Amino acid sequence: MSKIKSRFCPSPTGFLHLGNLRTALFSYLASHKDSGSFLLRIEDTDQNRSKKEYSEAIFQDLEWMRLNWDEGPSKEKGSQSYFQSERTEIYASFYKTLLEKDLIYPCFMSEEELKLVRKTQLASGKPPRYPGTWANASEEEVKVEFDKGNKPVYRFRMPKDCLITFVDQVKGEQSFDSNDLDDFIVQKEDGSPTFMFSNAIDDSLMEVNLVLRGEDHLSNTPRQIALLQSLGLKEPNFCHIALFTGNDGAPLSKRNGSMSLKEMREEGYLPQAITNYLSRVGHVISDNNLRSLKELSVEFDSSKISTSPSKFDIDQLNYWQKRSVEIMSDEELSGFLKDVLQTGLPKDIALLDFAKVFRSEIVFPSDALSLAEHIFSEHLSIDENSKSILTEAGSDFFGDCKNHYEENYSDWKSFLSKTSSSTGKKGKEIFLPLRIALSGLTSGPELDDLTELLGKDRVLERFEQAANL
Repeated sequence: MSKIKSRFCPSPTGFLHLGNLRTALFSYLASHKDSGSFLLRIEDTDQNRSKKEYSEAIFQDLEWMRLNWDEGPSKEKGSQSYFQSERTEIYASFYKTLLEKDLIYPCFMSEEELKLVRKTQLASGKPPRYPGTWANASEEEVKVEFDKGNKPVYRFRMPKDCLITFVDQVKGEQSFDSNDLDDFIVQKEDGSPTFMFSNAIDDSLMEVNLVLRGEDHLSNTPRQIALLQSLGLKEPNFCHIALFTGNDGAPLSKRNGSMSLKEMREEGYLPQAITNYLSRVGHVISDNNLRSLKELSVEFDSSKISTSPSKFDIDQLNYWQKRSVEIMSDEELSGFLKDVLQTGLPKDIALLDFAKVFRSEIVFPSDALSLAEHIFSEHLSIDENSKSILTEAGSDFFGDCKNHYEENYSDWKSFLSKTSSSTGKKGKEIFLPLRIALSGLTSGPELDDLTELLGKDRVLERFEQAANL
C-alpha cells in the first residue's frame, strides 16, 4: 500500500480558525501516521478576496502549530507552483481538452434567471438545480451572445444514466445517480477556475491520494470524480468529516465562539494544548494523556472519526491548556511569561522565583500578570468577604503575627507554632487570615513559599495593614 499523501488547501481570504485547523491537523496526522507527506496548497483564484497577508498568516499559523508541510510554498517539488493563481496555464490546457471533447460548454444564463428557476423548482417540490438550458445550444445561439459582448460561464457535462460510487473512509460506500447531479460550473465569467475544477485537477496532478475535508463537500465529490475520469486523471481517496460547530449548531466561526489562530497565539494558547484538544474533537482517543504530534499521529485512525457533528467546548480547550502549562519546566514557564511580566514584577522579584511559586495558578500569561499586580500592589486589595475574615481574626492576631515573624522569619514552622500558641488559633482559622493578609487571595501556593518570595519587609508590611483594617 502506498504511503498517504494528504493536503490542506485554504483560501487566503481571512485568518485561520479552529474549524480550518482541525481539517489541517487531521490531514497532517493521517499522512504522518505512516511517514507519508503533507502538502500545502493556497487556493487563491478569487483575486478579489484573496490577500497576500492572509497567505503569510496561514504560513505563520501552521509553522507555529508545528504542522510543517512536506511539500508546498517554499518546499516546491520541481518547478510547479502551489498557488493556484500561478497555475492558470495548466488549467487552460485542460479547458482546451474538455472543449475539444465537448465535455464543457458556454452558459449565458444569468444569476437572476437561475435564482428564478430554482425558486420555481422548490415551489414544485423539486431540488434546485441548473436545468441544462444551454447544454444543447446551437453554434448560432452561442455566437449571438458572444456578439452581444456577453461573457459565459463554462459548465461540465455530467454523464447521464450512471452511478458514481466511492468508499468514504468515514461514511462508507457512497453512491450517486448522475442524473441527480446538474452540470456544474468549471470556469467563471472572468475566466478564472472554480473550486470544483481547480481543486480536483490539482489534487490529481500533485498526486494527493487522501482528501480529508468537511462533509459539506460530500456532494461535490461525485462531480469531481466525474471530471477527473473524463480527463483520464486518477482520483484520490476521500474522508469526509462531520462539521465542527458552535453551541448554536452553526459552523464554527468567530460569531459563535471560535478565535482565529492569531488571536489564540496572542492570548497565550499553546500549540500542544490546541492539537490535543482538536485531535479529540469528533475523533476518539482512548485516554487523556497529553501527547506530542508524533504520538497523536500514531493514535489517529479514520475509523474512529465520528459521523455526528461536534460542538466547540472552551472548557475542554482550556483543560488541555492547563495540562500543557503544568508540564513546563520552571525555565520554560518563565519564558512563557517573560513578555507580559517585563513591567509587572517589582525589580527585586526574579521571574523564575515568581513562576515557581505561582505555577499552579497560571493557565495564561494574563493570569500571571493579574496575580503579580494583585500580590505586589502597594496596598492590600481584598473583597468584602475577605475583609470580614481579617476583621474577625482581629488586630491582636496580626500584631502577634508581626512580632513572631520578625523573630522567626527564616523558620516558618517556628513562626506558625508560636503564633498558634499565643493566639489560640489553629488550622483554617490561622491559615486563611494569613493567606488573605499576605496575598489578598483565599487560595494559592504554600505560605512558606509565598513569604519567601515576598521578602521579610513586605510580609511585615502586610501584617501591619491587616492589623489596621
